[in-house]
Amino acid sequence: LLPQRFHIVGYARKQLDLEGWRSNILLNLGCRVLDQKDCATKMEEFIERLSYMSGQYDSAADFAKLDAYLEDLEDGQPTGRLFYLAIPPNVFGAAMGSIKASAIAKNAWTRVVVEKPFGRDTESYMELRDQCAEHFQEEQLYRIDHYVGKEVVQNMVVLRFANFIFEQLWCKENIRDMHIIFEENFGTEGRAGYFDQFGIIRDIMQNHLLQVLAYLTMERPKSLHAADINRVKTKLLSEIMPLKARDFVVGQYEGYREEEGVPEGSVTPTFAACVMYINNQQWEGVPFFLTAGKNLHNRKAEVRVRFKKGHSMDFFPGEEVGNEIIIRIQPDEAVSLRVVNKVPGLAKDLAYTSLDLLYKDAFEKESKDIADAYERLILDAIHGEKSLFVHDEQLRISWELFTPALKELESKDSPVRALAEIC
Repeated sequence: LLPQRFHIVGYARKQLDLEGWRSNILLNLGCRVLDQKDCATKMEEFIERLSYMSGQYDSAADFAKLDAYLEDLEDGQPTGRLFYLAIPPNVFGAAMGSIKASAIAKNAWTRVVVEKPFGRDTESYMELRDQCAEHFQEEQLYRIDHYVGKEVVQNMVVLRFANFIFEQLWCKENIRDMHIIFEENFGTEGRAGYFDQFGIIRDIMQNHLLQVLAYLTMERPKSLHAADINRVKTKLLSEIMPLKARDFVVGQYEGYREEEGVPEGSVTPTFAACVMYINNQQWEGVPFFLTAGKNLHNRKAEVRVRFKKGHSMDFFPGEEVGNEIIIRIQPDEAVSLRVVNKVPGLAKDLAYTSLDLLYKDAFEKESKDIADAYERLILDAIHGEKSLFVHDEQLRISWELFTPALKELESKDSPVRALAEIC
């Protein structure tokens, strides 16, 4: 899928020899299932395209050396340059300034992919945004949220708008509530010092889960072009009611404060649940529950769309939950519909059963080789396709939505802090 002419150059402050760097990459490199026959040859060809340079992020002179090296690789041919910034946010501005001053493509496009965190509140995001805008235009910036690139998340748009039955049911008249759930059965795994600066709300809820909510509830876009999808997602996010601390339940798994890098008495949540409401005609009054947590019993990410019972209770009384669509994002991608059926036999017993679309069965060949979210997104960035990247306006709105509640939760008078001190 990559262009025939490509080269990947690693650039960081650390001094590494080329063979050592390539060896580290080989430890995590593999082939697609369908390419296993020629895997060794493909890996060898790929490794030969890798090189490494050491330099400072804020040094125009170091980036000028990088530019000279890239020009040698390009051999005078028009070649686009994609810079992937997997670096701390406090050096975004310096790195972008150095790229702009010394390393942009001469006769082709230059694009910059930026990894989260995109700030920790409205103020810090706006500062980062201004730093980026000082050097690059919005169409050159690709803010990556890998959750948006997941196969099942992308299918949500198709499920909703390509199936008449679901499109007609997808509104407040029929849907009781929605649950967007993210659970991990492990802790911070050596990242406690980093994680404690942000917490589960900033790390998962403000970005990944909010993007999933947008895909689940946005209006039908005019097309699948990036501008049209961005327009309806931004509109939806702007219609979410402001959040306050009372809309959240937060917690912290036992033993978190004993992990290396966690300050004494930390109140950073490793679990959070919140309820959101959307102030528009389609969703008025429907609660949307977002839940995210680490070190829980299960590892899963899923959406549960629960429908109102209506007249079905006449046949099947006593059940709290009616029909339900379950969209499993990971692991074992699937879409299930919970329906009532008659139990076989002479009696007239009824029971809930599940109509399951398991990706591994329905798409037996394709499911063995589902592209990783990052693969898809990086390929899209190479081709200039922005429909699966997060637009500046969406990030601004999301931070404006979460920042007031975060400040309340983290204030000295917060009941969360008082409880932590008691514990």
